[in-house]
Amino acid sequence: MDRYCAGGRVVSGLLLLCVAVSLQGSRAASIGAPLAADPKPYRILLVVEHRSDPHGLVVSSEADKFQPVAALLKAWSVPFDILRLDQQHVDASYLFHRSGRIRYGAVVWLADLSSYGQQDFASLEEATRAGTGLIAVDSRFLDSTLAKLLGLKFKDFYTSTDNFQVAQEHYITRGIAAGESAAFVQSHDYSDRIWVQPTSAEVLITQGQHPVLTVNQLGSGNSAVWLGPPTLSVLCNSLFWRNLFFRSLVWSLGYVVVPDVDYAHRIIFELDDWGTADKGFLSYWRYLEPSEETIREDLVEPLKQHHAVASAEVNTGYVNRQSKRVVSPWVQNFTDLYGLHQDYASTRKGLKDAADSGVLDIESHGWTHMEPDLESPPGPWWTADLAGEGSMVGWYAEFGDPRRGEEVPAVAQIYHMQRSLAELQEDFGKQALELKPGNNSWSKSQFNNTAGLASRVGFGLFHGDEATYYLDHELVLDMAVVVPDFNTGYDLLDVLKPERWPNHPDGPLILGFHDRDIALDHHFMERLFAALPANYQTLGTNQYIGIIHTQISRPSDGDGWQLIFTQDSHYCAYFAKHPSSWRLWLSEPLREQLAASHLEVSIDDKPAKMTAADFDHEALTIDLPPGLGTHTWKLKAAKNSKEP
Repeated sequence: MDRYCAGGRVVSGLLLLCVAVSLQGSRAASIGAPLAADPKPYRILLVVEHRSDPHGLVVSSEADKFQPVAALLKAWSVPFDILRLDQQHVDASYLFHRSGRIRYGAVVWLADLSSYGQQDFASLEEATRAGTGLIAVDSRFLDSTLAKLLGLKFKDFYTSTDNFQVAQEHYITRGIAAGESAAFVQSHDYSDRIWVQPTSAEVLITQGQHPVLTVNQLGSGNSAVWLGPPTLSVLCNSLFWRNLFFRSLVWSLGYVVVPDVDYAHRIIFELDDWGTADKGFLSYWRYLEPSEETIREDLVEPLKQHHAVASAEVNTGYVNRQSKRVVSPWVQNFTDLYGLHQDYASTRKGLKDAADSGVLDIESHGWTHMEPDLESPPGPWWTADLAGEGSMVGWYAEFGDPRRGEEVPAVAQIYHMQRSLAELQEDFGKQALELKPGNNSWSKSQFNNTAGLASRVGFGLFHGDEATYYLDHELVLDMAVVVPDFNTGYDLLDVLKPERWPNHPDGPLILGFHDRDIALDHHFMERLFAALPANYQTLGTNQYIGIIHTQISRPSDGDGWQLIFTQDSHYCAYFAKHPSSWRLWLSEPLREQLAASHLEVSIDDKPAKMTAADFDHEALTIDLPPGLGTHTWKLKAAKNSKEP
């Protein structure tokens, strides 16, 4: 079942969203003069009840209720901090800088506690008066100050399948269908819902007599929004709810910058198992490791013909049963148990040439693709019968231990990750940024969490066959639903069924297969392209990692309106030689004022072209040149120009 179909008609790519920015009065404009009211800080404070990880590193879709919202914010490149009410205390130290300026453009309130104890809601009220927006989602807001800010009173729970109706037009509801498509959202949804009663809030969308979306004006240019979805998860898997949340977000922030990427039609190819040893001795996984010629003709050429890229998930540790050691795969040249002549040096050359030509990213599939402990019972594996114990699939998982029903200790995992990274650099001259564990087996406990450990050694993305995590040194974030994934193979293309894939407007779809597929079917890549929708394009893994690791901020000082894009030399290495593109969405009032002004726009202090016609559209494109470090986009009034 299409998880997104409930959101009504399919909308591809980034939706055209209206952004409301408060404009206060008019003033003479000169060099360095503000164009309008000072835009809000480009940062969100995400307030949650608790986190499953006591160290505040990992956010899991299985254990953290707020994960869908955090994943969407990361996908939209909106910077955010997480405040957990089980260990932290809402007060002015979080909400204000030392100078007294607000720290956040908006607070997204996801907590739904029966009591908030000694939380300092007076500081939250003070921050809203100073300009911080407030969005409460799926919350009964059982505090008098919260209720006052939202202009609502919690009344009861209810269940209903009534259609949604737009009660009044608003920026948040513009373009949101409330008829047939919204009815479909509700037609079989019997979830418990929150019934609220307005005290001062305006009701924007209703379900019968029940408000679903409200907005309360807190002051000039600032408001508090309440959104009542049945669960937070529908913000990801329903376009209807996702769009309402996004519009509420940009209404509260005042402006938003998003990657200019049509994720709805983007796909990442991942080919696993390059360099592994098992293909030469496992009866159920035997094939010829692709040679330089096979890689060039059956992988690289189809990719080039379709202007596509892919990722090779490589293992650099070859487990040699004869020597009982881990050695380099690239010196293996032998005839295997099945009479196939294996020449891994040829494989390495083919991979390196493909990577150097720009059509292949070299990523880590781990070091050996095998259990770190090959000695303990039921081993040793080195001498186990390949028709019996040696064939057991649990031996061929590196970051979990399904053969023994245990996890792999953190120290062993880190060692394997570090060996993989060092040897990929040595063998290919490439910095791998993604870790994909073999056999989709990995450890999930707090201290052995494979994704968390991968973040420590410098990976920027973790992808198991059923889980994708954003990684940096401070956050390990499950991107479940936002980034869907599927697997295929030379004998599975007839069941691929792309028409059944969920919509994914906020992240690429990852499609995994193996080196095995081009080894056993030299026409596999052409057959794969033929099976995909014609409007899909590939996206490189390192490019995607660079996009989601680009940091966007708005400095509080300086002349004009500035946005700073920071692309570091590690996670964003792709952009050293490639440009990136972003979309700045603007409200109609702001667009009208800007269109009537004489403006200068620059990128990295170099003038960029801008005309009044640019403001006929809801968004401006920001094209950043290649180069790492910081890029500055600046908009200011032209010299000696005046606004009426």
